[in-house]
Amino acid sequence: MKLCLLHSKPILLTLLPRQVFTVCLVYEINKGKVSPWHPYFLHLPRSYSILAAFGELETQALQVDYAIWAAQKAVTKAKYEWEQAFIRMKELKLKPPLLTFKAWIWATGTVSSQCLFFSGCFFFGFYLCWTTST
Repeated sequence: MKLCLLHSKPILLTLLPRQVFTVCLVYEINKGKVSPWHPYFLHLPRSYSILAAFGELETQALQVDYAIWAAQKAVTKAKYEWEQAFIRMKELKLKPPLLTFKAWIWATGTVSSQCLFFSGCFFFGFYLCWTTST
């Protein structure tokens, strides 16, 4: 992802490192075929089974009170993080489908399943990404 994006948009400093990386991922996807990451993006899963993606039906199917609470909290946290990042993503003039909560959930699922975060490597930390396809 482009580090110059971080330097040209210092307002991103108000986001958590995971949010910044998620915004950078969506920014690269917004570029379409001109992104050097486009071939990699084509091999990513189209959805993830993460708590933040659970709807009311899936949440209630958990049955155990603590599990229901955890799923609801995950959705609330994801919405809060999306709302924080939404203004920044809008400033980047992303395509409307990439500004949706559904797109955010997919992007955070991608970041959490395809990357490792090492804190303290530089002022944001460092994300190491790998491909799961051969």
